[in-house]
Amino acid sequence: MNRRSHSLIVLLVLIDAACLPCVVSAEEPVKIVAGPMFTPVSEHSICVWVQTNRDVPLELEAATETLVARHGPLPTNVKLRMKTESREANISTVTLEVHDYTNYRFLVRTDDPTNRVLTEKVVVRTPPKPGKSGSYTLAFGSCSHQERYGERQPIWDVVVKQKPDAFLFIGDNIYLPNRASEFPATREEVFKLYHDTYDRQRRMADLQPLLRSTMSYAIWDDHDFGPNNSDRTWQWKDIALEAMKLYFPNHYGLPDAPGCYYRFPWGDIDVFMLDDRMHRDPNNDPDRKTLLGEKQLAWLKAGLADSKATFKLIVCGNQVLSDTHPHESWGVQFRPERDAFLEWLWDRKLTGVIFLAGDRHFAELVRKKDPKGRGDDLWELTSSPLANQHYQDGPSFANPERVAAYSDGVNVGVLKFDTTARPPQVELIILDVDGKPVIRQMVTTRRVR
Repeated sequence: MNRRSHSLIVLLVLIDAACLPCVVSAEEPVKIVAGPMFTPVSEHSICVWVQTNRDVPLELEAATETLVARHGPLPTNVKLRMKTESREANISTVTLEVHDYTNYRFLVRTDDPTNRVLTEKVVVRTPPKPGKSGSYTLAFGSCSHQERYGERQPIWDVVVKQKPDAFLFIGDNIYLPNRASEFPATREEVFKLYHDTYDRQRRMADLQPLLRSTMSYAIWDDHDFGPNNSDRTWQWKDIALEAMKLYFPNHYGLPDAPGCYYRFPWGDIDVFMLDDRMHRDPNNDPDRKTLLGEKQLAWLKAGLADSKATFKLIVCGNQVLSDTHPHESWGVQFRPERDAFLEWLWDRKLTGVIFLAGDRHFAELVRKKDPKGRGDDLWELTSSPLANQHYQDGPSFANPERVAAYSDGVNVGVLKFDTTARPPQVELIILDVDGKPVIRQMVTTRRVR
């Protein structure tokens, strides 16, 4: 079979996790409660994630839009078997090979004689070929509390209207208890708490159109890793990672340094997703030295030095460049490590580096200049919150490097790239709940040779 034909090579992905099953009658009609969600997991493959209300065999049909246009309904020979099981939170994933930057149409059916369709039309576009120049839109945000605003989180409508190629969930994607003392005592109960909390947010009706129309990537911050300001000492960090892999499937970390960090290309944009919790020293440790840990920091530097991408996004749940406030930030609690990293960036004269951040409950754009004039200016765009209380007084902390701020409500970040332009450019945007741009900044870079 030709690997690049419309036939799809399917690899079933088994999820090694367990949770207490939901009590759902076997007679209750099967329905999808979250997803399908799509995540690229290698250069030519994507993972399809589905959660149902009870355990059931499923059939996923897939075809390129071009194939559908030529032959009418989805070809029945492209069928992927799936099975949701209660011990895996009624979640199932399947991985399939795809063409570069191509629209695919998906249907999910129950595996019964009626072959009932569970989804409406679902169409997503796969990632472009690594290194390919083009016009791309990436969106991102942080701080989506599963208990805010009842059953409505209107910011997701704003995101969908932007038609992003991918959305980056960059931390506090759910909110676990604020204190370690509020967590259950047993491993089984803690696992159930993580699953129940993820389920509450993942099943939001407003979120489904986004999950079904774009590619999704994620990292965590403190509230989806553990309690407030949690770090490497968190007792249940292994459960946090298992839950992350279950609800946001991807290839995370290194064999000898686990975590939720990874790198992926989007055309000629390289994205470095960082883990600011798993290896972090406690904020109140008098000998604190590291946010990322030695091995993750070495991985980041090696990847940046190796990258030939026009733009390089460094994505972190905490801010990196902002360093004049008392809250959590690489530049506040771990200034020596942060400063040494920035010195390394400027010494290497790396181009097109942009930081994305969350956590602060307001939006902020920061520009940091190289004090020695060696390298390009560095930009950091912070978007927060997606669905939580906003911090009206956030901009009251003096920051001479702040270019703009927005603290009047929920918001989302959008990056519009044109790497075919001369010079290559990206527009950094913050949109409010009405879809109005409240921060806009064009940034250009030099093309890498």
